[in-house]
Amino acid sequence: MKGSPHIASRWAARAQRSSGFSLLELLLVLVVVGLLVSIAGLSVSSGSRTHRIEGAVGDFRRLAEYAMDQAQLGGFDIGLLVEPAGDGGLPHYRYQWLRRQGQQWVHFANDELLLPQREFPSGLALELEVEDAPLPLDRQRKVSDPPQVIYYSSGEATPGVLRWRGAGSDELLWQLDWDLLGQMQLRRWGEEEDERRH
Repeated sequence: MKGSPHIASRWAARAQRSSGFSLLELLLVLVVVGLLVSIAGLSVSSGSRTHRIEGAVGDFRRLAEYAMDQAQLGGFDIGLLVEPAGDGGLPHYRYQWLRRQGQQWVHFANDELLLPQREFPSGLALELEVEDAPLPLDRQRKVSDPPQVIYYSSGEATPGVLRWRGAGSDELLWQLDWDLLGQMQLRRWGEEEDERRH
């Protein structure tokens, strides 16, 4: 019975020490939580960027089909003008639809879909081929410049290909092909290779 007070005090001290976290343990937990949050944030931001690109490419295709229909229904030619937007930094491109009026190309006055100038997300490199010839997209153009692609009122179009690549990696992300009759085929990178394998 002599040593019982000392044993009790030792147990009490151990219980106090083990009942809480040390400063080192708390710091370690905070570092791990911070890493997990940053990884989750990166995956969410890269996923949202992928969705933004997919949405912009899909919108462009729908507008191109709409422009083709409007050219036939309205009985006038519609042109597509693609050019760089902004200066310096990551590649950034915009596009607009123009209407042929006599010998000139003018903006649409009353079509809410074809009137505004639109932009693709920054960081995408665009390649445009028209009638099997690559066209440079390295300078801003004037409205008076002829558009690169024309949808004719007769239902025909200048055939071409538009490719979207990752600016840093040069990886092909999307490709839109259209033929003389304006028939369009949009492919995501890798779909063509998958079709060949099956």
